[in-house]
Amino acid sequence: MRTRYLPEPFGIDKKDFSRCFSQPSLRHFIMLVVGWVLTVGQHTISRVILSVDAHEREHFASLYRFLSRAVWSWDSVSWVVFRIIHRTFLAEATEVCAWLTIR
Repeated sequence: MRTRYLPEPFGIDKKDFSRCFSQPSLRHFIMLVVGWVLTVGQHTISRVILSVDAHEREHFASLYRFLSRAVWSWDSVSWVVFRIIHRTFLAEATEVCAWLTIR
């Protein structure tokens, strides 16, 4: 079976999301995010899993279980994503920087 090289997910440091997830959940989250970006065509969870060859390492059910039962906070994840977007694209935006330091 061929081995596919998957890049580190977009230079996103896993420590950014470490407060949002447990270690296994973090691995599943990163895998699904990378798969979502790499998927061509319809973005179903099954296709996302197939895009990163996750089915070769784990059973589909573990990833579906992550989506249905894992405990994590949408607010925490969205805040981390906002901070990454800000750091990457809006580093010179002073009003946003002032607001972020207040939070």
